[in-house]
Amino acid sequence: MNNEATRRLVLLDGLRGIAALGVMCFHADFASIGPVFTRGYLYVDLFFLLSGFVITLAFEPRFGRDLAPLAFLRRRMRRFLPMLAAGAAVGFVDFLQHGGTTVAGLSAIAMSLAMVPVPLLAAPFPLNSPQWSLLLELVGNGIHARWLHRMTQRRLLTLAFACAAGLAVVAFRKGNIDIGVDLDEFPAALLRLGWSYTLGVVLARHWQKRSTGAAHRRIDWRLALVGPVVAVTAFAFLPVPHWIGDLLVVTLAFPPLFWIAACAVPPAWATRPLAALGAISFPLYAIHYPLLRVADSLGGDTGRALALPIAIALAAALACAASAAAALRRQSQAPTRAALGGALAGAPAEA
Repeated sequence: MNNEATRRLVLLDGLRGIAALGVMCFHADFASIGPVFTRGYLYVDLFFLLSGFVITLAFEPRFGRDLAPLAFLRRRMRRFLPMLAAGAAVGFVDFLQHGGTTVAGLSAIAMSLAMVPVPLLAAPFPLNSPQWSLLLELVGNGIHARWLHRMTQRRLLTLAFACAAGLAVVAFRKGNIDIGVDLDEFPAALLRLGWSYTLGVVLARHWQKRSTGAAHRRIDWRLALVGPVVAVTAFAFLPVPHWIGDLLVVTLAFPPLFWIAACAVPPAWATRPLAALGAISFPLYAIHYPLLRVADSLGGDTGRALALPIAIALAAALACAASAAAALRRQSQAPTRAALGGALAGAPAEA
């Protein structure tokens, strides 16, 4: 892949980091700031869009050939596990702070690492509530590996718009699309996943066939990073029902802004900070919520405000550790790859 294409994909890393920061600010719940972060849950839909896009580019050519659905899901779980463990560890501290027993907490950790929702509870993951979206993403990955990769663009678009229609009905009844946190909302949350993830697959296939001419260079790459923040924030002030605003963001605002992020070319100097944003996005998403709960029990708004830079610092440390571990794995696998005569060199990078 040439340097221009690499920089273009790095812009998606920056978008992923912006989404993680937006979700964290939403969960920080600073009432004194007003409605600025009240719709931060919509960044989850941006994550679903990103997942469909990236998984399509990295793995779809192998689905149905040399990468079986179960093998792919095991690969995804190996990527999830270190950050799930970090989030569960912080959540365990919060669980004990709020009167939970050690035995119950350890059981919850085991279920969290196995990605199994805790039955009989409204929140399926009591140690780290946002983990519901990771489970949903994993479901989407499995459906992709088993069925979506076989579908034509037209059928995928039909599926996506059917999910959007169903999501509109659910949003009307609930008043918003903040759906999925509670276990009984899981079926409706599949509609939320179905729209954004499937659209990500469609956009990725179209992106692979795009023209890489000068028109893409004229797109201002900064719009891709600022645009989603403006959309999520601005729609809170529009004189429309809350649920309509949510739908407008995920159906009309996010797709074109995402396409800009996929096509615009950032300058070379921006590559490193954008990559850094992408590197901290998953660890930040995995640890921020239980950390905010611990901080809230210690100091309310002040505690949560102090927790934000701490969460970012911990996420950066976890990202560095993950990068070092990946480098060690590559080093240990080098002799095997050399012995195979470079047969594995064309394997796609981990998404």
